[in-house]
Amino acid sequence: MPLRPSGAGSRITCARNIIAAPARGLYLTPTPRPHASRSASAMAESLIPKDRIPWRHLVLFGWLPSALKILAYRLLLGYHIGRGVRFGFGGIVVGKSVEIGDHVEIGFLAIVQGRTIRIGRHSSVGTMSYLSCETIEMGEDAKIREQVYVGGPQLPESRFALGSRTIILQLTSINPTKPVIIGDDTGIGGHCLIFTHGVWLSGLEGYPVTYQPVTLGKSVWLPWRVFVMPGSTIGDGTVIGANSLVSGSIPPNSLAVGSPAKVIRSAPEFPTKLSESERAALVETIMAEFDRYARHSGVEVQEQSPFRAYRYRGKAWRLLWLRHG
Repeated sequence: MPLRPSGAGSRITCARNIIAAPARGLYLTPTPRPHASRSASAMAESLIPKDRIPWRHLVLFGWLPSALKILAYRLLLGYHIGRGVRFGFGGIVVGKSVEIGDHVEIGFLAIVQGRTIRIGRHSSVGTMSYLSCETIEMGEDAKIREQVYVGGPQLPESRFALGSRTIILQLTSINPTKPVIIGDDTGIGGHCLIFTHGVWLSGLEGYPVTYQPVTLGKSVWLPWRVFVMPGSTIGDGTVIGANSLVSGSIPPNSLAVGSPAKVIRSAPEFPTKLSESERAALVETIMAEFDRYARHSGVEVQEQSPFRAYRYRGKAWRLLWLRHG
């Protein structure tokens, strides 16, 4: 947790308040919080303040309509922005090196800021989400829903990497002080917490100070309200039970639940192996549900074997469906 000296002249007070501890060297301590942590990133944040909200950028660019904002970003800031990109009112991207792929959406009052920002095509950042990290990387078709928070104390190696075809649901909080790497096809439910640092009380007095990266593999599923501790690794194809706490390493293709999470099923029993007939029946069910939803949304659905045809607002699509047997 970062140190934040308060009151007039608190930064000067913090800088002057250097305590010589016998046999322990020199360290800084802010006057308002004598028992606070003496971590390097916390002291740096106290002495070198950084606004969480880029107010100047927000005032200059946030109010612009999407097309004008994109034009200003390209001409004035040198951003590389693809086709069909859309910005909501107040949605901004702030960085020194910025690449945004085709058909990306930045939502209403969404803030993305960092030194290096790469967002793949067809990805989106939802309304009032906040992303702040030295390096931000989003793959293709990656979705960050509303009011997701990615930020915290930053180090030169701070990195948030989100793979392709991933999703992070509402009100999740991620701390990438150390790198957070999330693999392709991974889903993170709402209210999840992922931390790469844990610190408050002084490490010089024997209290724990932890700064370690977190890695989630490919095709990982975190349902709602999962807490991932610093230094944790979750292997490919693993599912974590809701309300679980992950600390340490969870092997691939496992089901882990509890606090701390423990593996209760693993390969080859997990995930369940389906026969060809079971797969075919499941696909039939999925397509029936999809067609029902499409019709409810005003889409015209026609079966033209071996295709399924879909028409909506003057546009048409065809799906090739080869049935087993």
